[in-house]
Formats: sequence, C-alpha cells, structure tokens
Amino acid sequence: MKGTFVVLAVLHSIFATTALAGPVANTPPYHHHPSQKTYVAQYDDLPFVEPGPNPLPSPYNGLVYNLFQVDQYDGFIPTTSGNQWTMAFGGSGNFSVPATPAKQTFTLSSFSYACDGGISQPECAISVWGFKDSGQVVKRVITYPRLDPGHVIEDFKMNATTFSRGWSGLKSVGFSIARADNAGDMFAGLALDDVRYTVVRGR
Repeated sequence: MKGTFVVLAVLHSIFATTALAGPVANTPPYHHHPSQKTYVAQYDDLPFVEPGPNPLPSPYNGLVYNLFQVDQYDGFIPTTSGNQWTMAFGGSGNFSVPATPAKQTFTLSSFSYACDGGISQPECAISVWGFKDSGQVVKRVITYPRLDPGHVIEDFKMNATTFSRGWSGLKSVGFSIARADNAGDMFAGLALDDVRYTVVRGR
C-alpha cells in the first residue's frame, strides 16, 4: 500500500509540472488578432512639380491610388489642410488596399471634397462606391454646390462628409462625377483632402 501512495505522489507531481509548463507541442497555435492603423491622408508630404503629372507613390499611407494625382492650391478653392490635395482630373478614380498581403481591408471614415472646374460651374453630383471584401457594394451620392460669378474668392471652400459603419470591410472605393441637374458631363476635377480611414490587416 505504501508503494501505491508513492506512485500516486509521483504522478501528481508530473501532472502539476506539465500544467505549469503550459501547452504541449501538439496544441494548435493561437490565431493572431487583426492589426489596424488609422491614417489621415493630407498629401502635403508628397513632391509636386510643374508641369506634372504627379502620381502618388504606391502605396501611399496604406492605399493604392488610381487616376488621382498630387495637386497644389492655385488660388481658387483652398485645400482643407496645408497647400496640397489629391485630384482626379477627369473626375473619376479610385483607391484600394494593396493586393498583398491578401487579408487587408479598410474602413472609410471621412474626407473633404470639391469639384474644381472654375466659374461658372453647375451643381456637381459625386458618386462614391465602396467595394467590400464580401462582394457587397455600397454607394452614396454627395453634391458639391454650384459656383456662380459675383462671389469673392473666400466664398469657395471644400465641403466635408462622414461615412457610416457600413463603409467598413472595404477593398476599394471608386468615384465619378456628373452634373446634378441632368447627369451630363462635368468638365471639372474631383479634389479630396484629409481622407480619414483605418487599414485592417489580418483576420
């Protein structure tokens, strides 16, 4: 009987030591939590030369830009911050997370915007599409007011907008502009500044 007690005591000691040592080698690895980083893209840190083009580096602050360029304040509509913004001169373009690593999405929070085509300029409808990792597409239309003659230059400013929680899990965001009154062509560029978003890596 005494020998039985000795064996049980030894087994108890082994189990206690194993428990303190942590998981055994066959335990599946723990999954890493997603990492995220929030950016406010202001474009003032980018080089600008005349005449252009002045494409954005790829990626810039975690996103890849297509058809957008760096542009500077020219005395008409002032930028929201600094003296540079990003401009899609044809009025359409997009930005997206890089293809690699694959498990990346972003949440769009807000930006400042303007249709910049001079005076006079009709009211501008800006269509914004969000393409999600799930395949879902979300859309908004925002407007920039008409620009009429007879105003002092200080009257012309960028507008700002925010986005709801539905603008998360995005792979890319695309833009196009048209006349708000008849959906006709807008001979203007689309300017964005202070674009705030959060890039999420890994799931």
